[in-house]
Amino acid sequence: MNQRTFLMAKHSFNSVLTITLFIVCLFLAWKSLSTVNFFFDRLYKFHAIDEQIEKYAPQNRNKTNFEITSSTEHHRIFAEIVSSINSRGDGLAEIEYFSTSGEKIDTFLTEDELTHLKDVSQLVVSSEQLVLILISLLVIFYGFCFYYKVSRSRYFWKPVGTILSFSTMILTIILGAGIVMVIGPRTVFHILHELLFAGKGQWFFYYQESLMTTLLPESLFGTIAVMLVAAAFVYWMILNFILQKILE
Repeated sequence: MNQRTFLMAKHSFNSVLTITLFIVCLFLAWKSLSTVNFFFDRLYKFHAIDEQIEKYAPQNRNKTNFEITSSTEHHRIFAEIVSSINSRGDGLAEIEYFSTSGEKIDTFLTEDELTHLKDVSQLVVSSEQLVLILISLLVIFYGFCFYYKVSRSRYFWKPVGTILSFSTMILTIILGAGIVMVIGPRTVFHILHELLFAGKGQWFFYYQESLMTTLLPESLFGTIAVMLVAAAFVYWMILNFILQKILE
């Protein structure tokens, strides 16, 4: 193997490690943001969801009187959806909404929405299983590298420098964001749904037929995606710093 081929192989291997670690960090970001419901109380104001509910809820053909519910009720419903998605879809069918006087109005989800959120939950469960495998592989690899360094006083594999790895990750995120902006966030949102839920239940719902879409517009998921990437990047920096200290 010549020097150029070796360097390319080394770069490719390091890239795979970085991507794998970042996927794990995305999982950590999802779990940590789920515990605070993705700061929905703030996103609710930022996206003016109350105004959207006031506009579209009265037009809904499947459910009635959602417009007379409170913002507290909207926060509770979102929290229950997040909790159910992280619990294999358990409890989705039982989510209800109540008037400001505490009177039950109806269940929140239609059958098609219920099917879609169960598909989402299954995707989350499958992702968790994949991430656990990736974590196991990373622990085995980094553990072996540490053992090799300690037992033989030389490197089996040495982490990329902090500045270089940080710069590479920043450039990758900027490139990814640029691609999304060129294609269009809405188009990317639809492409991902078509890929991830191909052959499954309905995933697109009009405001006039879905309280779920009224409460959770596409723009909200765009903001959540940014939050996930930002949180994952923070986790990646922390883990990368720890690995540098242990393995260098």
